[in-house]
Amino acid sequence: MVRVAVTHHDLRRLAQGLERPASSFVDWLAPDAVDMTNEPGSFVELREGRRLMVLAQSGGACHLLDPNQRCTAYAWRPLDCQLYPLDLSRDEAGAVVGVARLDPQGCGDEAGQIADVNELGANDELRWRELGEYQAHVARWNRLAGHRRRFRRQPGDAGEFFSFLGLDEETREADFARALATVHASTELGYPK
Repeated sequence: MVRVAVTHHDLRRLAQGLERPASSFVDWLAPDAVDMTNEPGSFVELREGRRLMVLAQSGGACHLLDPNQRCTAYAWRPLDCQLYPLDLSRDEAGAVVGVARLDPQGCGDEAGQIADVNELGANDELRWRELGEYQAHVARWNRLAGHRRRFRRQPGDAGEFFSFLGLDEETREADFARALATVHASTELGYPK
């Protein structure tokens, strides 16, 4: 089963695009539930233990898929989803030297549009840059969790991690904007303020 690790950048795009709280897109996996041998810096120290933030699933498939197995968040999907099922290889200078196709199990059979190698390379660079930024935030959070343990306090939970990433503030702003639009629409319809 394919699981998509997400960053705060991925969640921000999804939350803004679909106007939902960032936390609604996430499942948290324990280290034994996924092989992250090459990316140990993505595990977050939470009250429940070390966890990997991944795109939520429902019924064994991505929760963003509609009944026809089409992505309902296509324009805002995580960068890993945008590049899937391709895996780019680079030389020491960073130039793309190869493109391999991964097993597309779990993401439907649609081949997608033909992609330009330069565009794929740019998206791949962005993905790695965003992952690096996310892992720097995770490292800082995990250091703070270690300090909390030394003072016999529990590490934060997922909600506190979202606050640490600045995602809950954006969610509150989106909720406020929707509420304001609703009030504005009711005023235009002649309802009292």
